[in-house]
This record gives sequence, C-alpha cells and structure tokens, in this order.
Amino acid sequence: MKLFIKFLIIIIITTSYSYSEQTYNNSGIYYKIGVFDHKHETDMLAINRKKITDNTINVNFLGDLTQVYDLMVSYDSDESFTLDNESNLKNRDEYAFYLSTGFQKKFNASNGFFIVPSFSVGLYSEFDQGKDMGSPLEFKSEIEFNFAISSNLIFGVTLNHISNADIGSKNPGSDSIFVGFKSNIN
Repeated sequence: MKLFIKFLIIIIITTSYSYSEQTYNNSGIYYKIGVFDHKHETDMLAINRKKITDNTINVNFLGDLTQVYDLMVSYDSDESFTLDNESNLKNRDEYAFYLSTGFQKKFNASNGFFIVPSFSVGLYSEFDQGKDMGSPLEFKSEIEFNFAISSNLIFGVTLNHISNADIGSKNPGSDSIFVGFKSNIN
C-alpha cells in the first residue's frame, strides 16, 4: 500500500500540468519511463515528463532551439538482509527528483525519424538513500531517437547523462535510458 501511494503521488505530479496544442513541431508533452543511472548499482526506476514549449531562440551556428522543461522522478526499493540485532530485514528506499530547463534541436534524419539532442540545467535532490550527485545544481545532456508512428503518435528512445561538471563536492554522474511516447490525441 505504501508503494502504491508513492507511485500515485508521482503520477499526480507528472500529470498536473494542463495540455496545450500538441504537435511535434511545436509544443507538447513527452512521457518517458526508464532506468536512472543504469551503469551503476543505483539503477532506480525513473519517470520523466518533458514539456516542449513554443519558445524558440535562434543561435547563428545552431539555428532555432526550442525551450523544454523536464521533471524526472526516480524510485527504488530494496530489501536486503543485514546482521543487525534488531532486525534481519533492512528496507532501503531510494528517491530522487530532477527539475530542469534547457533547449533542444530537432533534426529530421529521414521521413518520420528524428534525432533530438538537448542540454538542460536543473536542480537535483535525493531523499532517504537516493544517489548523492554532489551538488543540487546538475547539467543534463541528452539525445532522443524518435520515430513518428503516425501523425498522432511518436515513440522514442532517450539516453542522457547528468553531472555537476565538477562544481560539487563530488561528481559521480549518472547515465540513464528511457523509452517514451508523445501523443497528439486529446
């Protein structure tokens, strides 16, 4: 029951924003689920909600960049045995969230296939025994490989790296992988 309530809170947070007109070229909401820090033993379940806005800036050598907002919530629960005199079962819960903003650039690689690199800066916080990233200020570089299945549905795979660029007390970094979708159906 405790786990169900935690996931319910995560779902409420990630769906609390109102929908705007959703087209892939303009604004929209992209949902992802995956593994946070899959290369290390942290490997928490992560849910990500990416808001693509209508705001763009033009950078001479990059062209139009679109502003994005990201919310990632990570969770892991582990029950492991310990030699503690009080209990043989130790519950270990890991929580973390990352809230960021940045810019992305969409490249149309072929008909319906898009490569979307992005860079964001944001705030990271861990709870209980979540991964200590060394600083609340973290930077994220990300690449998405998206395929438009139809005019109303986009499916993709995302790889990202989050780190503090050595400005924190330590910089373990994290590498995550997600699968996601964006639907234009209201």
